[in-house]
Amino acid sequence: MTRIVSFAASALRLGNPALIVVVLAIGVALLFFRPRAGRRWMVAFFLGFWFVSTPGGSSLLLMPLARGFHPIGDPKEAQSAGAIVVLGGGIRDMKVGAESLAYPHDGTTLRVLETARVFRLLGGRPQVIASGGFTARGRRMTEGAVMADALATLGVPRDHIVVEDQSRNTHEQAIQVTRLLRSRGISKVVLVTAPTHMWRSRAVFRAQNADVVPSTAALFPDDVPKHRVFIPNSDSLEISNEAVHDYAGIIYYWTRGWFRPAAAEAGR
Repeated sequence: MTRIVSFAASALRLGNPALIVVVLAIGVALLFFRPRAGRRWMVAFFLGFWFVSTPGGSSLLLMPLARGFHPIGDPKEAQSAGAIVVLGGGIRDMKVGAESLAYPHDGTTLRVLETARVFRLLGGRPQVIASGGFTARGRRMTEGAVMADALATLGVPRDHIVVEDQSRNTHEQAIQVTRLLRSRGISKVVLVTAPTHMWRSRAVFRAQNADVVPSTAALFPDDVPKHRVFIPNSDSLEISNEAVHDYAGIIYYWTRGWFRPAAAEAGR
């Protein structure tokens, strides 16, 4: 089931060329057999794709997911939190000959940067849980291990970093991380992930009886140029894609009962 869901998530990305070709092929077929319906299909497709590719469109899609969440700015917001949990958002593997290197996706890098900032904000006291297992076949490093290396590069001491490398999705991260935290006597945590991902993440961690203080990572690094509200661009399309992915994830998690505390107990 996990593999099917992962395949669907990658195949249904808004910018996936194969998906675009299929949608256009349906439109062309309609133009031949039902011209009026075909024209409506093509206009709707182009308007919809333009909408999700603009800053205005991506902001509207993001708003319900990110409402109420922000990067914590005052240590009092995370008072008594014993750990910072950062959730992996994907890594890449590059191989040339006998040499290979694993490094974080841009979204994962932004989460790691936020984690290092919060760690310093809290006086370098909490443990940091880097959560993420093997998310693709043939991968030599887990997401958690790659993030741990990045956190160490940013000055988080290795003896403060704990790697959770068994999970394959957000639900499994909530189960594995809360078990790990309970074994260390920790119940309150700062949770770091992307703004698009925070609603679902907080919900599954709360289902595992974790006391969660959300702190969202930045959407973009500082050097990304500002785009006009209605000018399509790849950055806005990626945000829309992540938002749509999480809306689908929320529906899927709800149908599986993973937001209910009873499900948390059954999964232990």
